Amino acid sequence: MVDVAVLPAAEGPDPSVGDLLSAWLPGRRWYPGGTSDVSAEPWLAITFDDDGGTVGADVIVLLVRLTGNLPGGEVVVQVPLVLTDADDTGPGYIGTVRTPSGAVAVHDGAAHPACWLTLLHAIGVTGDDARLVHRGRVIAGEQSNTSVILPGVPSPGGSGGMLKILRTVASGAHPDVVVPQALTESGWDGVPRFLGALEVTTPDESTAHLAILAELVPDAEDGFELACDLASRGESFAPLAADLGRVVAEMHTVLRRALPAGPPLDARAFVAGLRRRAAAAVTEAPALAAREAEITALLDSLEHRLTHAPTPPPTQTIHGDLHLGQALHGATGWKILDFEGEPQRPVAERTAPDLPLRDVAGMLRSFGYAAAIGNAPDPAWETEAADAFLSAYRETAVSGLEPEADEATLTALVLDKALYEVVYETRQRPRWIGIPLAAVDRSLGTR
Repeated sequence: MVDVAVLPAAEGPDPSVGDLLSAWLPGRRWYPGGTSDVSAEPWLAITFDDDGGTVGADVIVLLVRLTGNLPGGEVVVQVPLVLTDADDTGPGYIGTVRTPSGAVAVHDGAAHPACWLTLLHAIGVTGDDARLVHRGRVIAGEQSNTSVILPGVPSPGGSGGMLKILRTVASGAHPDVVVPQALTESGWDGVPRFLGALEVTTPDESTAHLAILAELVPDAEDGFELACDLASRGESFAPLAADLGRVVAEMHTVLRRALPAGPPLDARAFVAGLRRRAAAAVTEAPALAAREAEITALLDSLEHRLTHAPTPPPTQTIHGDLHLGQALHGATGWKILDFEGEPQRPVAERTAPDLPLRDVAGMLRSFGYAAAIGNAPDPAWETEAADAFLSAYRETAVSGLEPEADEATLTALVLDKALYEVVYETRQRPRWIGIPLAAVDRSLGTR
């Protein structure tokens, strides 16, 4: 039995630990503020009293409030720590601090087996402690969260577990808990099986999820890396794209049954949201200025179609951030993962019912990036993959729209995604701006 206590940060580790973290945090890939105009203040300290465990170190989770130059003005990040003797500079070592009780070595808990074990115990996983974390390793390259492969964790299929430590923490039910749990309980096998989660109650009586455990998908390939590899060799992705289209359609169908339905689409509000994002993109990305009139015309046409549709289409729970990197391909086919949406958006916004076509648009844009980054020798590579995916998807899924309105809505959502990408590339990778700009022009019918 693990006793989890949530305390004010002042009752947590010595302030010298906070000083160490203030210099360390901005360099983390998952740190949303970077180094610009963001202040970090420890908010809560979460401690674990694990009577039956063999952790052998002090494990503390700090929730740190970030304020300043951030979307929404405030973000809470999770910083799990392992505190050990000063001469222990093992996994995740950050630095050594001097406290009134002596020198202490501070480690990033997400990289330390003692933290993995504590979180597993708190989730309710039992078994031989050494086996649970044996051969555990952090997945390299992940940015918004930290995921740990744990082959020794018991699972129905015997493949082990994947522990996801959420770096951005928000109040309320986390979509990456609610959605996979509902899909798993529905018996659908297109998602890594949900095995549990760690939830805490904060002093204001709200809840927050800190970690999620799912069954490990054995011998799986990242969907984006797989697509890029095939593109680079000039090999078609269309058969795999068709399989993926069927899986995404099944996911939407199961979600409609497993979770509460949303309201009928408010066409004017829906298009107004597209207009706001388009206007913001045109303001920020100079390359879009010459396309503003065509963007406005497309959205005007869409609004007319949707407001004159016989019945508004239903909305429902969707993935919300679907692309090839959110899909794994293994021996049993495709698995969809990472249902949290954009981590810095409010949970209520991320979990709002939407049109499933938004997920379809995200996947179609991912084929474009795979073709470009994989340097596909045939320009038709992307088109063939997209057509195969869409055809297979539409064989199973029903959008609730007339065919012409369905096509117009999908085009607008692809444009919406491409405009977002243009802004991102303008800020981060100007040399890549041609990839989404080509998609903008295709959506507008100008090439």
